Amino acid sequence: MIRGSVNLMRHPSITVVLIDDAGRDRWTEAYLDTGFTGELTLSRAMIDQLGLVPSGRFNRYRVGTGVTETFNSYQGAIHWRNELRMIEILEAEVTPLVGIGLLWGNNLSVDFQSGGDVAITELPDC
Repeated sequence: MIRGSVNLMRHPSITVVLIDDAGRDRWTEAYLDTGFTGELTLSRAMIDQLGLVPSGRFNRYRVGTGVTETFNSYQGAIHWRNELRMIEILEAEVTPLVGIGLLWGNNLSVDFQSGGDVAITELPDC
């Protein structure tokens, strides 16, 4: 189970454990965004700190303003439910976002109140 909380700005968030190019764990807070169908966004500074290499792919997503934007894509490694997982990371200058791509196959429970509990549990047969 992955646990987190709802912060004072009313964002459900969790700590994501990323792996840098030297194999070291790096922690960052990420907001859960069920309107984002990708896996994870990170800022350019964080991508550089991790030593990620561009995948050569570009992805188009419609953002909250309704505009479709193109994002640079990187392959990265994270610890997810006690397993090493390779994921696609999009470069975006926002607070890191965890999207449906990572949440797929899980149950998300959020107590929407300050300090409320966030729990992500694996669904059976996924």
